[in-house]
Amino acid sequence: MDLVGMDSRVNEVISCLDMGLNNVCMLGIWGMGGMGKTTIAEVVFDRIRSQFDAYSFLANVREVTEKQGLVHLQKQLLSDILFESSVDVHNIHMRISKIRQRLRARMVLIILDDVDQLEQLEALCGHSWFGSGSRIIITSRDEHLLRTYGVDKMYKVKPLTDAEALQLFCRKAFKKDQVGEDFLELSKNVVEYANGLPLAIEVFGSFLFGRSVEVWSSALGRLTENPDRRITDVLKVSFDA
Repeated sequence: MDLVGMDSRVNEVISCLDMGLNNVCMLGIWGMGGMGKTTIAEVVFDRIRSQFDAYSFLANVREVTEKQGLVHLQKQLLSDILFESSVDVHNIHMRISKIRQRLRARMVLIILDDVDQLEQLEALCGHSWFGSGSRIIITSRDEHLLRTYGVDKMYKVKPLTDAEALQLFCRKAFKKDQVGEDFLELSKNVVEYANGLPLAIEVFGSFLFGRSVEVWSSALGRLTENPDRRITDVLKVSFDA
């Protein structure tokens, strides 16, 4: 995991959580696909989880819901928080009751990553479900969804600055933090094209690693006309939403 530009954003998110208070706080982290929402949530999770009675990181909620359903995610949540390998409840509404019954006395940290439907939030979290001091972090491309559900706070992920973007690109394209004169202008062109999007910078940098100046010039022209599929697939989900 390359954390260029992430430290300040992680600190801002932790500040939003008001860790010293005993309320239940629900924080929404939003921004377009490829912006680093999940990476921020992962780093925050690793830094603060030891302060809670129990914790759960539910990754790729959108994709898991499509493939395995919400009951699967509810089982995982209960299993993580209760330290039980299997929890036997057969439907969503029955499981919501069990989550509330079993977890209301526990101070928990829960991450719901890549949420795109209101029913996912209704099935997996609520202010009254968890004990005092609990923190729920939800990442989503959809600002309106988070506001509709009623999160307490919102954090919009900002694009990388030019300096951060160039540093990340250099790490991927040259395996170091600085770029030589031969590649400086081309590197700046790539970074400008990526427009602060970490995913795009990482994809371009990895693709161009070890290639000649001539290949770089040709590749940059092709990327401008026909962007990498890995990037457009992620962006398409954002635009569709």
